[in-house]
Amino acid sequence: MRKIIYSIVLLSTILVAACRKSDIGNLPDGMVYLNQPHIVKESGDPAILDTDPLGFQATFSVDLFHKDSEKPDYLDIVVVKNGDSKNAKVIKAQVSSFPTTVEITGQQLTDLFGTILSGDNYDIGADYIKDGKRYVAFPDGGGLAYGPGTSSQPGGSPTVRYSAICGFLADEYTGSFEVTLDPWGDYGVGATTLVKKIDDSTLAIESAVPTFNDLVIKINDADNTVVVDRQEAGDTDAYGLSYGMLYMTGAGGGLNNYVDPCNGIIRLNISYTVAAGSFGTFALELKKVN
Repeated sequence: MRKIIYSIVLLSTILVAACRKSDIGNLPDGMVYLNQPHIVKESGDPAILDTDPLGFQATFSVDLFHKDSEKPDYLDIVVVKNGDSKNAKVIKAQVSSFPTTVEITGQQLTDLFGTILSGDNYDIGADYIKDGKRYVAFPDGGGLAYGPGTSSQPGGSPTVRYSAICGFLADEYTGSFEVTLDPWGDYGVGATTLVKKIDDSTLAIESAVPTFNDLVIKINDADNTVVVDRQEAGDTDAYGLSYGMLYMTGAGGGLNNYVDPCNGIIRLNISYTVAAGSFGTFALELKKVN
């Protein structure tokens, strides 16, 4: 046990604020208190579309996790591309007033790093300067920004990411799709179904059950997330049951309901309910047939 404790003390030379310095008391020699930067997306585009990368524009706010605690001399707001910490670029230098709003654009990222391609990720953090020393947001070798555990604190957001994604075009999402995941079992893996365009942001997926309605999905073309509003599927008598109308609703938000135009994929998470209760939530994944 003594050996383990000794190792921890040696490694913990920087203490990033999970609480205020006044709550900690006197710090051991060699330990430095940093009031963790707090960076959140504020407005504009949530992602960069490959159909118009130079059209990307967004703002984010830079603040400190504890407003009433010690402050840095200043923060340098930096961005790295695809995790390359050795190539960090300064977006805005010497930020010392909090909160501060910072703008980022596709043209700016292109000027800093070159052409933006689908799959590129741009992570934004803040180098912390205190007493003339710099504590970097993205350590060499891919270490955790500001030390272990900071990003997992409740409400903590020391960095934000903007990703370059394939732009959604409804006309490219019509036609035959193969079912690649279907635990609910209406289609069956390997079956095909038709996807139809309703408008530039709405698609209809043909049901495998002849008497059922198409499944209507709405795509947010800013970030390719999908919303599936509660809608009637059809009467459960088609299954030989007597529960009345079956309803379908998207569940789990954008992490579970999205389109991937790079690979022609529709991924949904559908909750199946009737008046008496729920049958559960099941994934449905389709891939465009070339």
